[in-house]
Amino acid sequence: MTMSIIGVVPQVARSQTVDALSLLEATAANYEHVNQFCADFTQVLSVPLLGDERTGTGQMCQARPNKFAMRFSDPEGDLVVVDGEWVWLYYPSLDPNQVIRFAMAEASGAYDLHKEFLEDPATKYEVTYEALGDVAGRQAHRLRLIPRARSSYEAAVIWIDHQDSVLRQVRIEDENGTVRTITLERVDLDPVTLDEGWFTFTPPPGAQVISR
Repeated sequence: MTMSIIGVVPQVARSQTVDALSLLEATAANYEHVNQFCADFTQVLSVPLLGDERTGTGQMCQARPNKFAMRFSDPEGDLVVVDGEWVWLYYPSLDPNQVIRFAMAEASGAYDLHKEFLEDPATKYEVTYEALGDVAGRQAHRLRLIPRARSSYEAAVIWIDHQDSVLRQVRIEDENGTVRTITLERVDLDPVTLDEGWFTFTPPPGAQVISR
């Protein structure tokens, strides 16, 4: 069952000046009612320094306060799992014999889209409204976020659905030119079948676990 967030983002005409911060804060208030969600995702990772661009698809789920998982169907088997204590990175499409693990505290909000971009936005970001456009067939407001403090990325761009206030797309721009774009579809804000198995990972036999 796909549900809309309680509340409505202020309706904005295409030609009007938009209070970007108010729009973002209204969305943040609506997400306070969301304890878990799942969505189909498409991720495009562009690394200009290597002349490389990779696209992956799969399903993403999150459960507050501290669990998250991205499980790829293409490349099949690739995953990111945050189990409440550790962040596990396993990309068998690149190296089936290597697993990377690090403490969740080191990840900050990197694997929590809501916390990273919607929690206390006025303190964390300079926010600029850019446009109303189409994302995967949905009209969405595009906002540019510049971190006020030193961050792991230079800027982020987020798209908020014009009708139901759902995050539809996130683009993270690193200082080295790397750009990661995640598009969310079939967003379910009340997944009834979500279980703990989504947020657990056991390294495959023989794989080397590298802690950092």
